[in-house]
Amino acid sequence: MASDAQALAELLAARELREFPLTRQCEIGPFLVEHLFAEQGLIVELAPAEARLRFLTAMGYRVLALDPRELARHPRRVLGRLRAALER
Repeated sequence: MASDAQALAELLAARELREFPLTRQCEIGPFLVEHLFAEQGLIVELAPAEARLRFLTAMGYRVLALDPRELARHPRRVLGRLRAALER
């Protein structure tokens, strides 16, 4: 079974998202962000800590916080939420 991080990486590589440039492992302040869609100002995180979420949003980013259980059980639903967030 794939880890949560691996499952998220595979989802972000989906054909439906290829039009959106993705940056991997980007430093923002004291944090290393794994998945950043810079043009949309969107960070995708698996269950981020509250302090991390507050810092990133204060820096002007939108953060899509994903529940690992939802990712495992309903990846197509998560993909739809991600696509909707990218199109905003």
